[in-house]
Amino acid sequence: MPTKYEDQVIETLGDLGTVQFITDYTINGFKKVDTVEKCEKYVKLQQRMVSVMSTLPPKTIAKRTFAQVLKESFGRPLQMAIEVPEVSLEQIESHVLETEKILDDRLGRLEMLRSDLKTLKVLDDNLQILEKHGLKVDTLGDFENIFVKAGFINRTFSAKLDRYVEGTDVRFVKWPDRREDDFVLIVGPNRDKTHMEETLLRLNFAELTLPKGLPSNAKEALGQNNSSMAKLQHQIDDIENDVRHVCEEFHGKATAFAPVVQRALAIEGARSAFGRTEALSLVHGWIPLEQEESLRSSVAKSTNGAALLKIEDPTPGERPPVRIDNRGIAGSFELFTKLRGTPQYREIDPTLIVSVLFTIMYGMMFGDIGQGCLLFIIGLIFTRLQRSFLGIPARAMRKLGGILATCGVSAVFFGTLYGELFLSEAFHPIFVNPIQGQTTMIVVALLFGVAQLSVGLVLKIVNLLRTKATTEAAFGGIRLLYYLTGVALAVKYATSMSFTVFTENLWLTGLALTCLLLVFLSPTIEGAIKHEFNIGEGIMKGVSEFIETFLSYLTNSISYVRLAAFAIAHSALGIAAVILGASMGALPGFIVMNFLAMTIEALGVFIQCMRLTYYEFFTKFYSGTGAPYRPFSLPRIFGTVK
Repeated sequence: MPTKYEDQVIETLGDLGTVQFITDYTINGFKKVDTVEKCEKYVKLQQRMVSVMSTLPPKTIAKRTFAQVLKESFGRPLQMAIEVPEVSLEQIESHVLETEKILDDRLGRLEMLRSDLKTLKVLDDNLQILEKHGLKVDTLGDFENIFVKAGFINRTFSAKLDRYVEGTDVRFVKWPDRREDDFVLIVGPNRDKTHMEETLLRLNFAELTLPKGLPSNAKEALGQNNSSMAKLQHQIDDIENDVRHVCEEFHGKATAFAPVVQRALAIEGARSAFGRTEALSLVHGWIPLEQEESLRSSVAKSTNGAALLKIEDPTPGERPPVRIDNRGIAGSFELFTKLRGTPQYREIDPTLIVSVLFTIMYGMMFGDIGQGCLLFIIGLIFTRLQRSFLGIPARAMRKLGGILATCGVSAVFFGTLYGELFLSEAFHPIFVNPIQGQTTMIVVALLFGVAQLSVGLVLKIVNLLRTKATTEAAFGGIRLLYYLTGVALAVKYATSMSFTVFTENLWLTGLALTCLLLVFLSPTIEGAIKHEFNIGEGIMKGVSEFIETFLSYLTNSISYVRLAAFAIAHSALGIAAVILGASMGALPGFIVMNFLAMTIEALGVFIQCMRLTYYEFFTKFYSGTGAPYRPFSLPRIFGTVK
């Protein structure tokens, strides 16, 4: 586009909010636009605004009850209509500078007054001590022939005073005053003053010092000092209120200021992705396919048709950003996918598959009609959150609520199969009681594990085919074939418990060994195909692949036994409730065990589902190294920006 349309295009794309700029794309003849200086200027302006708003003295916040926290969390955020006048960046900077000067003056005076007040408070403490011990103010000090000192000394050191005043005419009186200190009054002739000052310094003597001009009577001096303190406190309160007023006024205007500065900073940040010649500007970026026509019309309108817009599909070597956009229940489980990373552009988004498998695993381990209903209700409550709750953002809590509600439905379904209601057998199981049919539960858990791992291996092959990595996809198929063959042999061995199954099924044994051999040779074969042949490196990688395939597939499959183990443990809690009920009553026993199940066990099952998802399942196919889709957008301006 002609450079004169650069600002219009940036604002158009920012308002459109669908284009992600490519910042590292360079074309011969175009120089990158340097916006560092302007960006630093706007960042510093933001920091100055934050500094001004942080000067606002804190208000005393009343303690809120848990019921109030719940009410605020589920109540909708307040929406307030704000009329904002037209404002420019120059006006914002001028207003910030003026406010900073006012606050600097007020805060400087405030610091001086607080220092004076602190001094008066120390004097107040000293006068109270004198009044307590019946001493006059003018008693202390240096006189024509004698000196009089008063202060505090640690009780351990005060015991040594007798030894230190030996050979002098100094006399002292001490009273226990503080927890570890004695109040000491010392009188002596001036000829012994230097000696005593050195001695008291060694004993960490804290001397009372009083300013001149105070009334002789300690009580009158206290009254005068209290009056001075009250005047100072009044001045401090006035200045603090003034500071609060200035900050609150600025805080109100910052509602309009902040988006303007953020918008300017975002525009300059976007401009850094542009390249320029003397007359032209050039920028590259990514946009969702469905936004093509919207982009064309917006750019044409903002440049009066003077822009050249070219849209191309990504090449195999490029890494476009990925937009994960799941709806409904899958939208909640998207949280798990994003925690593991963003899928690559040509990688399958596993969110929907994860939502199904995770839900089944949770229900299998936590099958209970009553507790499933409670879990469903808790999940629904979380989905209604409008504000952060217990420090967790409302959006994350809503997603977690969707996951819990779905898991609750699954728990009810499996609870119906197990015949369990709040840890008790409510009716004859439709499928099996986990603690009575432990073998059946273990078999079902292992079969589910085989199915889930097979899905992971199939997804790996599909992902490789989508990236045109046909050789790697072929070896992925060999790994899948080996796994299924190994499962078949394992089933036959479990049926007969005899090693003769390997000789009786030679074709299966041979197929499994052939697959393992091909897995061992896969790095060498791939290197030869890519003309990167290195026999030593190929053998080392082959050994690693062989061990990984042989051991991990076995251990991953056995790991799914935990599905049965937790289901059995859940039923065992019902037996524990009966045993506990014998000593404390049936109802209290079941209440205690159900509480433990809804807290500790429910969380433990959730963690186990995440473990099986991330370690056993995701490691088979998911990379999570994609670039997330973060389109350029500009904050909304309520007024007009010059």
